[in-house]
Amino acid sequence: MNTLAALAQSSETTEWTPLVVVILMGAMALVLGLARLLRRVLGLLTRVVVSAGAAMTGLATVLAGCTVLTTLVLFYTR
Repeated sequence: MNTLAALAQSSETTEWTPLVVVILMGAMALVLGLARLLRRVLGLLTRVVVSAGAAMTGLATVLAGCTVLTTLVLFYTR
């Protein structure tokens, strides 16, 4: 235990500690900001994809209806 205490007292790491803490806090704030930005971008993309899916569903429904009407018209005009 005495050698550990002597090593701890002889090492000069206390000068860098505040700088390391500030750098780590800045990095953490940057990561949190990027995570929040990514969440917003993913939310926007989700809305766009859902609305595009709804539009495609509507188009498919209209095309299916036109196909049915065309089939009925061709069947009864024969």
